Amino acid sequence: MLVTCMRLTRSIFLVYAGLFFLTSLSACIAAATEWTQDSFSKIMELGGAVGLLNLEIKATPAEIGTNGVATYLLYLTKYEHEHLSMLTASLVQEDDDSQELDLEITPLGALEFDHDTIQYAIDVPMEKVKAVNLLVNAVFLHITSPLPKELEQGEHQMLLWNGDAEPRTPYATSSASVSIRTPDPIITIDSSVGSKRNDNTVEFGPFNDVRAYTLESQPVAQGRVHFTYSRPVIAFVDYKRHVEVSHWGDNMATQDSILLRNVGPKLKGHFSRSLHMINMHMNPLAERVSQVQSLPLYLPSGAKDVYFVDATGNVSTSSLSPTPKMLGMPRRLDIRPRFPVLGGWNYSFTVGWNERMSQHGIARWNPAKPWRTRIAVPFLISPKTAAIDVANLTIALPEGATDIQVMLPFQVDSMETSTYPTYLDTVGRPIVSISRAKCSFMNSKVVFVEYTLPLSSYARKPLCVALAVLLVFFASAFVSRQVTPTQHMK
Repeated sequence: MLVTCMRLTRSIFLVYAGLFFLTSLSACIAAATEWTQDSFSKIMELGGAVGLLNLEIKATPAEIGTNGVATYLLYLTKYEHEHLSMLTASLVQEDDDSQELDLEITPLGALEFDHDTIQYAIDVPMEKVKAVNLLVNAVFLHITSPLPKELEQGEHQMLLWNGDAEPRTPYATSSASVSIRTPDPIITIDSSVGSKRNDNTVEFGPFNDVRAYTLESQPVAQGRVHFTYSRPVIAFVDYKRHVEVSHWGDNMATQDSILLRNVGPKLKGHFSRSLHMINMHMNPLAERVSQVQSLPLYLPSGAKDVYFVDATGNVSTSSLSPTPKMLGMPRRLDIRPRFPVLGGWNYSFTVGWNERMSQHGIARWNPAKPWRTRIAVPFLISPKTAAIDVANLTIALPEGATDIQVMLPFQVDSMETSTYPTYLDTVGRPIVSISRAKCSFMNSKVVFVEYTLPLSSYARKPLCVALAVLLVFFASAFVSRQVTPTQHMK
């Protein structure tokens, strides 16, 4: 009993020691560098289910660490953190704005005195103590919400944004501004700080001599922007891409299975087909504002044998542009559902196509390493205003592929390898499965997969098929020899 109590006491001590170490580490990182900000410009661009944040910061560190790096702390609200899809930071050169250096971002968790503020650490390499220009970009999903939440058929939809109307930063700032941009006219603005509207832009401030956000600071003033949105609010609730690679056929087959949902204001009451037809003739804008009637998808320029089907069959109402004459130009596919997809409705469909691996840089063979191949597979395709809640990519490599290496363009939630049996396979194909939540058009980047496919793998399938045919032939010959003449006569 005494030994058990001692072990329990030691375990509790180790847990508290670990928590104290993590807290101390976070505090040390937070206090590593003090900055003075000359300017802080925040621009939020709203559009459907996707919102873009642009931060332009000019700041000077008080000191530089022994490794020549100064740590800059970035604050986001808890709501922004929960809806964050991607966060990047870069260092812009003063003498050349076109040159940017990507910076590493580390999440540190919530502040001790304010759990609604999440902090991130950005490591900025410094040559000497001088002002730097930081550019921070973020992508948010579902950052706006429909208001009202329900609409009758043919009514205009409106979206609501809530967020900071003044800077949220741990450093003193000389001048700052906060701007909210919307694609359509703004109806109402509500904020405790001054604001002005210029066309589709709301500007809060300007702010001069802003104090650092600390424990003694006042809560950050909140803003509220209510605006119309004349396009449907689209989300891909489930996005599954399956890719099969064939060296024999010089082909890469891609198939996308998508569950689409209109996440705008839900339909109040029942849908009227007659009212829909009348509005389409008399006032088509009233119907098209909040309904998904067409969805543009841009396929690779080398896409051929394109098909687009749903649960019923071929979606004949869709249209596909011809193969582009210019190299690199995409093929536009307009998916037109069999029925208008209203707020809260779902529609599932599948799109597939083939591409030649030897064209458009899909596959590269390394002459220095025989039988070594690298293929380029896009992670997804998506309109700019569509949010992708969950995306899954599976890549089926040729049978016999070994020494598989995957190079990812961004962080993912999970990646694993398994075996995928297909037609006429013997041991099955190696398959790479990649999953990531909270995606957008910014994730339509290329995943590189490199593998080795020896010569024996090319001959495996033909030899197995030939062996199976020979076995059937000899088996039938053996059976025929066992049949007696009497049995033949009978």
